[in-house]
Amino acid sequence: MNGQKICVLITDQCKSYDDVWGNCTSCFKGYDLVNGNCEVSASNTAKPSDLGCASWDWDNQICLTCSKNWVFNANKTCVPVSDQCKTISTNSGLCISCFKGYDLIQGNCVLSVSKNAKPSDSGCASWDWDNQVCLQCSKNWVFSSNGACVPVSDQCNTFDASGSCTSCFKGYDLVNGNCVFSKSNNAQPSDLGCANWDWNNQICLSCSKGYTLNSNKICTAVSTQCNAYDTQGLCTSCYQGYDLINGSCVFSSSNNAKPKDLGCGNWDWNNQVCLSCSKGFVFNANKVCVATSDQCKTINSQTGDCTSCFKGYDLINGTCSFSTFNSAKPAQIGCSTWDWDNQICLQCSKRWVFNSNKQCVPVDDQCSSFDSNSGTCTACFSGYNLQNG
Repeated sequence: MNGQKICVLITDQCKSYDDVWGNCTSCFKGYDLVNGNCEVSASNTAKPSDLGCASWDWDNQICLTCSKNWVFNANKTCVPVSDQCKTISTNSGLCISCFKGYDLIQGNCVLSVSKNAKPSDSGCASWDWDNQVCLQCSKNWVFSSNGACVPVSDQCNTFDASGSCTSCFKGYDLVNGNCVFSKSNNAQPSDLGCANWDWNNQICLSCSKGYTLNSNKICTAVSTQCNAYDTQGLCTSCYQGYDLINGSCVFSSSNNAKPKDLGCGNWDWNNQVCLSCSKGFVFNANKVCVATSDQCKTINSQTGDCTSCFKGYDLINGTCSFSTFNSAKPAQIGCSTWDWDNQICLQCSKRWVFNSNKQCVPVDDQCSSFDSNSGTCTACFSGYNLQNG
């Protein structure tokens, strides 16, 4: 309590303090006593030289105890323990036992060549390896009637235990547990790189992965060659084979190597192997990325075979074949997203716009820019004059 019998907070930087007013009378190392307060010393920029240390002796500049999952090495420096260790030697940091799927070899846990199994349920968050069943599904996945994890629609704002939507995000209507694009809604975020769009204020709250807000608060794409980048989207470091020049990653003039696997999304240049395939590609039996069919609605992640097909295609031996009984075509040739169930166009193709009858009509080829609602030209290419749209 202070002199007025009111409880006041003592600053964490006080080593000792006045029992009457709570003013500091001495400070911990790195702080100076100024008018009863402990302020960080202007001359103090010291950091523990051992970043894995939990308890640091500032007087003798040595580590007393390491952080969790760090141990002292022979030089009394804290080194990290492998994440694959189930138990470790507190003296050396070497593994004593390993998690499932890893073998103990000379104190290290190495991925077992005989244990390359993956959970058979790709949407599972907690997998029981002993009984080969899923205990808990990942976020926005739910158990189906067969006990397998199935994804919930991205348009669901909330959903029940069966995965049926109970409410929808803006622009979608709830119909029989599904979120359907509202017929009355043709609005799109004006910032296509936005991940979290504030519909009420028409601004972007956060960008999608690989995008960053520029000075105008617009999400701009970051070069896929950037290994790291700043808040303006400029590269600060590059992947192998690229040189950093004025914030851009430029293909090195001395480097003409290409990944051997053109469908690879993440290529290990050091070992010349593919770590993961690009979207729409899967590993075949030879660990080469092969393209999956565009007609597959869902695929087998192990083989790339189709497991279900989009409308108008039949599943035959892992392939989606055009249905012999299906001759339907969208009634609007300029439509890019067609609602087969309701036989209406949800979105027009590039340089096509809805007319007053909700039919997609082409924009004049001579327009360099146009009104997205009416398709009327707002500017023309060179050699043309703008007259009445």
